Order: sequence, then C-alpha cells, then structure tokens
Amino acid sequence: MRKISATAAALLLLAAVPTSSTAQVESLPLTAGRTADGAVYFLPKTVLRFHLLVEKKTYTPGQFAKYAEKYMRISGVEQDVQTTYGIADYSVTQLGVRDTSKCYTVKLKGGKCETAELHFSSDGVLQSVNTEPIAPIERKPFRAAPSAKAADPRQYLSAEVQSAASVAKKAELTVQQLQELQESRQQLITGDADEVPQDEHLLHLMLSEIDKEREALMSLFTGTVQRDTTEHVITVCPTGASGSEVLFRLSQKLGVVAADDLSGIPFYISIENLYPATFPTPENKKHEGFYVNVPGVGRITLFQEDKQLASFDMPIAQFGFATLRDGAVFKRYVTRMRLNPATGAVEMMQSDVVK
Repeated sequence: MRKISATAAALLLLAAVPTSSTAQVESLPLTAGRTADGAVYFLPKTVLRFHLLVEKKTYTPGQFAKYAEKYMRISGVEQDVQTTYGIADYSVTQLGVRDTSKCYTVKLKGGKCETAELHFSSDGVLQSVNTEPIAPIERKPFRAAPSAKAADPRQYLSAEVQSAASVAKKAELTVQQLQELQESRQQLITGDADEVPQDEHLLHLMLSEIDKEREALMSLFTGTVQRDTTEHVITVCPTGASGSEVLFRLSQKLGVVAADDLSGIPFYISIENLYPATFPTPENKKHEGFYVNVPGVGRITLFQEDKQLASFDMPIAQFGFATLRDGAVFKRYVTRMRLNPATGAVEMMQSDVVK
C-alpha cells in the first residue's frame, strides 16, 4: 500500500508530464500567454488541501497534587508534567494548478477574436476571456486566540497558609479556606450573609470573584492545563480513485508526524470517483475556440481505523474531461467566459449580440 506523506504529496504538484495535449503533437511550450496569432494556455488540475487544527495540551501539576485524594477526595491526579496532542478540527479546500497534460493553442484571427482579452494565472492557466477572472479566495492562516492568563493561586492564600511549616499543613489549611469560600458563596445566594448587596450586578461581581478565587486555589490540587492550537496543511493531488492510504500520523507526545513514522496513530484517506467514465479529448482542428474542463465528482473520506471522521463530495478536474467551446461564438460576438480556478469548469459564459 502506497503511503502519502506531506512531503511526497507536495512533490506531486511538481511532477512534470512530458507529453502535451495540444492540437498537434509538439513539445511542451515553456511559457503560456499571447502569441503573434493567438495564445497558449493550460487548464488546471485540482489539488486538495487538508487543514488540520492540532491542539497541544500541557498539564502542570499543582503544588498540593499529592494531597488531592487525601484532602479533596479527588483520585487519579497526575503528579508529573504531561504534554499531549489531539485533532481539534479539520477541513478541505481546493486549489488549481496547471495540468501539463492539458496544454492548448488557440488561433485568434478574424472577427471579435482578434481583440479578445485573456487572463492567465501566474503558471499559465486560463482564467477568463473578455472579463475579470474569479478572485482567488485567500484563506487566512489560522491564528489561535490569545490564552487568558491563569490567576496565580498564591495571591489568594491566607496568611495562615503561607506561614505553615510544611506542605502538608499548607494543603490542609487551603482546604479549610476553600470550605469557607463555599460557605460565603452559599450565604450570599440565600441572603444569609451579614452584608448582602441589594444591587444585583454587584452581587454577581462578588460571586464571580469568589468563583475565581476558588478555581485558583483548586488548581493547587488539580493542576492546570494550557492549550495551544496550530494549523497543519497537507496537500494531495488525486490521480484517480484510491483505497485507504495513510494521510498522516498523530503522536500524542510529538504531534503530527510523517506517514511512515510508526510512533503516531495513522489517519487514512480514501478517494472515490463517483462517476467514472472516459471521454477522449477531441482534436483541435484549428478552431478559434477554447478548451474547458468538465470536472467529475470525487468523494474524499477521512477516517481513523474504522471510525469515519469526515466525508466531502467535490468537483475534481482530473476525474472529468476537456471539451471545446466552439470558436464561432467568440468570432462573431464579444463573448465573456469565466472559469473556475480550481477545476477549469465554465462558471459564466455570455455573448453580447451587437446589431
């Protein structure tokens, strides 16, 4: 079974195909764009980008961790620092890159063709004719929200706790302090406290401060957990349907690792061509038209062992075929055409009939 690593998947994007699907057998042109009598252009193939949000959790034991069960009746509290990783979220986006097997030439002679305005991507993929191309959707890199700084529990310790001679005594006195806070909170709620504020907002503030103090003191027994989330992007260029292949591995101690690193738990990907068919590309007999993609539909499934995590149905250029939009329309009328940047499919085509 062939495994897909992040590095190998990225290299797929750079793999050159030595043959060309031009009208006639010829060597692959080095550049695309306008020529003296027409243009050279590419159609795209669809690349998938998996966006993984990986959460790193760092547990730090509290000062009284070993007394959590004795004084707080809390069992299973870890005594050592621990770091673990997990997948917090995932999504898939599409990207179009030039398909070197779909390079075409078009003659722009006569009629409205001669003044056709063409737009290409930076790697020579045709984007639009006589209109502005679809603006690329810029996905902003993930940025985790700033973590709230945890309160320092030592600032809440009473003078009696701080002056205690041993850690065990400090823990015992801290438990008493927690009990007193709980009693004060209950008295405020029931109205039995000596001074209960009449203003509801002020009452909520007092209860919030008590909760904050209790949480900070509890962390001396239960410890604290810091969470940091980062984004990992894995790129895959489907070449056809595939069974389950390792997309990446996740180590609880190291995070995302290579697909062949057995220290991590494997996450698999399967790609299904929902409507498999073969459509030969027609020969270009000097038409002044443009080839466009008619993409197929792929089903991409992400799973871990027998558990399916997500499934996406999306158009994929490689699963379809290329077809010619006849040049007669472009020659007779000012025809505007806009292509999908990820699939090369026609998103909009409109002709202005001038009398």
